[in-house]
Amino acid sequence: MVHTIFLIIHITAGFTALFGGLIAAASGKGNRTHLLSGKWFVGAMYVVGISALIMTFIRPNLFLMLIALFSLYLTYSGRQAIVYFRLQKTYTPTWKDKAPVWLALLVSLFMLGWPISRMIIQDQFFVSVSLVFGAIMLSSSIQDIISLRKEENFTPRNRMWLIRHIGMISGAYIATLTAFLVTNIQLQPAWVVWLGPTFVGMFFIARNTRIWKKKLRLNQAAQ
Repeated sequence: MVHTIFLIIHITAGFTALFGGLIAAASGKGNRTHLLSGKWFVGAMYVVGISALIMTFIRPNLFLMLIALFSLYLTYSGRQAIVYFRLQKTYTPTWKDKAPVWLALLVSLFMLGWPISRMIIQDQFFVSVSLVFGAIMLSSSIQDIISLRKEENFTPRNRMWLIRHIGMISGAYIATLTAFLVTNIQLQPAWVVWLGPTFVGMFFIARNTRIWKKKLRLNQAAQ
């Protein structure tokens, strides 16, 4: 009964995140619609991740627990990037900023080590969703750790955080889109549905990142 309640909450939040993220992406960056739908997206993604974690405790599922932590980290990192961009004065990161990132690093190492150890024990190779997501999480958490160590990053309106926001929030949206596709599309091998959106999404994230870097350089030059 309890599991069913959290499942309903999880599904409802998932659909809210899907539509909220789509509206935010389609609207002009920084306008009222973008800000409001973005808040709905982030809030819904937190509910999605936390409800998923609770369900994995009720019915233990290590893989889904790791995926939930992966989604929560992407959402957290993307949200924090905007918080840092909107700083009104120079800021020094505290343990509250650093602890989630170091936790993400530890989780990513486990996501890498778990499938590798299984391959060694079973003496066979297989495509691992955990391995791919773990590699993405490892790279992102290391990047965040490096950024947190540089005091010059935490000055008001530092545009590097806008680029970080675009990449991580886009990743979070891909995560919830993947969950929707996995639930509704039956395809073999299953890893195609799990990893397809990620590989396609990484291409568009890289493309949008290049576009926004160029826009920001032009805006800065104009100033």
